Amino acid sequence: MESLIGLLDVKGQELQSSFTYLERVRIRMGSEATERTHFAVIKGSWGRVDTALPAYSHMLQIMSQLNKMLTAQSGYGALSRAQMCQCHRTSGQCLSRSPVTVVTSAVPTVVISVPGRSEQEESNLDRIKVAEQWKASESNQESTKSDRDKVEEFTLHRAVEKLRVFYRVMQVAAFTFFGGNLVGMLSEILWRSLPAGRVTEGVVSGISAVGWFLTTSTTVVILSSCPIDELDFDIFVSSRPAVCLALGVALAFPSGTRLFEFPVPRYLGLAASLAMMIHGLLALKCCQRCQRCQRCQRQARRGVERWLPSFCTLLELWFFDVIASSTVNEVALDEPTLITNVWLAAHASLALGLFIWMRCVKTQATLRLFAAAYMSVSWGSSFYGCRAVDMALGHKQFEEGRQLDIAIGAAIAFSFVQLFPLLVVFAVGRKWLFKQLATWLDHYRSLQLQDGAFMAMLLDSYVVEVGQPWWLTKDELALATSFSLSSSFPAQLHSDFVLGYVKEVSDDGRSFMVQLGPETNAHAAHAAHAESALGWRIERQQQALPWPELLKLGRKNLLCCDWTAQAAELWRPNGPAGVQLSRPVMRGETIDYFVSHSWSDSPEQKWRALQLVADSFCRHHGRYPTFWVDKFCIDQRALADGLRVLPVNVMSCRKVLCLCGKTFPRRLWCAWELCVLLSFTSMEQAMKQLVVVSLSNEALKQLAHFDCSNSGCHDPNEEYRLRRVIDAIGKERFENKIRTLGQLILDRETGGAQGLLVPDVPGINLADSFSPGMAQSSCSGSVEPGLDGEEDPMVQISF
Repeated sequence: MESLIGLLDVKGQELQSSFTYLERVRIRMGSEATERTHFAVIKGSWGRVDTALPAYSHMLQIMSQLNKMLTAQSGYGALSRAQMCQCHRTSGQCLSRSPVTVVTSAVPTVVISVPGRSEQEESNLDRIKVAEQWKASESNQESTKSDRDKVEEFTLHRAVEKLRVFYRVMQVAAFTFFGGNLVGMLSEILWRSLPAGRVTEGVVSGISAVGWFLTTSTTVVILSSCPIDELDFDIFVSSRPAVCLALGVALAFPSGTRLFEFPVPRYLGLAASLAMMIHGLLALKCCQRCQRCQRCQRQARRGVERWLPSFCTLLELWFFDVIASSTVNEVALDEPTLITNVWLAAHASLALGLFIWMRCVKTQATLRLFAAAYMSVSWGSSFYGCRAVDMALGHKQFEEGRQLDIAIGAAIAFSFVQLFPLLVVFAVGRKWLFKQLATWLDHYRSLQLQDGAFMAMLLDSYVVEVGQPWWLTKDELALATSFSLSSSFPAQLHSDFVLGYVKEVSDDGRSFMVQLGPETNAHAAHAAHAESALGWRIERQQQALPWPELLKLGRKNLLCCDWTAQAAELWRPNGPAGVQLSRPVMRGETIDYFVSHSWSDSPEQKWRALQLVADSFCRHHGRYPTFWVDKFCIDQRALADGLRVLPVNVMSCRKVLCLCGKTFPRRLWCAWELCVLLSFTSMEQAMKQLVVVSLSNEALKQLAHFDCSNSGCHDPNEEYRLRRVIDAIGKERFENKIRTLGQLILDRETGGAQGLLVPDVPGINLADSFSPGMAQSSCSGSVEPGLDGEEDPMVQISF
């Protein structure tokens, strides 16, 4: 017990240090945008988050062991995970922050004490006693907090996963940088070892061009693709001493080889490289056990960092030295290269002016670094382009024995390979490039599936509590008793159900007792064992699973429905349904559309919309799309098992196809499907994954004024469960996103714009017209190419 307490104290100090640092980052960065409130705390704090999370996880394990010991010795109930998220130790030292409280709201504080024989220790032990029964109002409030704690904890987890995506992208940049250096070294070895000749010179020049392509422009472009508002390069590098040392050594080599250039040696670049290495040495942990050494190291680090510039500033100075010294040395040569010298001097002056201007307007350090890198790479492209021009005009001397045409071609190649990646970034954008890199690294799809699995866990881990409402079907009542429903019960909104309240919940939560009658408080529920009380025991067949297990379950049982297997009569509410119409998703296959719709809407209109979507998809991709439809992809004999992984099914599809009919805004399951898509993604990203077909103009107006309170489910128990989870995620924020979506689509429809899905078939309005006799058109061509990750051209929604 004492050893666990001591270990808990050590881990608490580590966690305190990490989150104190994160809080300083939050204060410095600020939290301007409400959409990024959760993420603002750990913005740019790469290393500290990696350090804090293991300490936090280890603390929870230790506290769980302590809790079991306390339970065994005292007989009191065990503490919940939400209560252990924030604790005070008996020594009086407290963890002022935890991952939950740093991100948003706090959870109830619980004091953990070691039981002993003294009265004071016994009184401390009483403070952690967990009541066996909660009052109805307190129970609902505590359950909501528990759900929100789960959301906040997963938000932190997702933010860390996003940081890992950044880290993987930066690893790719580091790989290209060092790979380019190795290729450059190989070209030098080949140049010195192979016999001279045109073939040798051409091969070596080509290898050198590849090395320059990897080392300079490609590395800079990949590095700069990371979102600027979510990355602080200074904090990232300072938390990784090995990166500081590696960059310092790699940049010191080219500066050291040019120390004797005339008239401006590369002193500034070499000094900046040495300062980078000093940053790395100061960040190293020399002695893990000796606190005195660690204290001396921290003092030395603070003293040196007070005078040393930041890492971004040092890199800016290094890039500036490359441009300035090389320009001066080139202009100082006794060669008739006036025009090219003027061009290089103008380029260098523009770079210097940009550096000064960004400093004056106090631009973010990471953005300044990226701008300096872009200017340096573009200047290098100009340098080699000017060299090719000078050699072609005979104004510049080149090495004896080299072929003039090959030397000119090599200079042009060097200029092109440095400029081309920059032009690609300016053409497609940094965000698009980062998304493609993340998709290539298989992180983007992984994050989406994790989002879906977590939403499934929220719904799956729903806890039934004493005093909450529970609706019984009349069939359940008829099977259980011959009791006739009296008129004393109030009229219900759901005519097929009768309202009752949970009277008792088993210890394992697998079953509970429901009693008909008015709501009772905890004391009344405890005393409700009178003979006249009627109760029904409800058994819960499913066991709550963590989101990784739900993710595996959802992917294992994932089905899809081919377009050729569907027919108009299948979309009628009373039409035939069965899982036999679907097939398992093949390895590496991604379903094209998740169909979100209401079975109460017109089946003819929905079938017509699906025909238009399928035909348009076929024209663009050479094949018909695959769909996920609840009626065909969920085994109706195990409906609960299929619904529990519904969010995983949503996020397993490329796009969500919303058939927005008259009853769509009033169906809470449709709102839940949109909630899964919108909860952990930005509106801009969600709009790219959302395809909306309007079947009713009135439905669009309802969507633009969406209110969860006006939506419902056929099963009131499912409705109650969905509402609690949506409240935990943030009802107001979710409703605002749905309203924004509905208003955008409504503006497009009323503004006379082309259809959202089929721009090549103008004049079709599904809300006003329908052609039931239109047959399913054939798709020309037998080619079935897979999607290459580009945006579907039929989607016309822009945000």
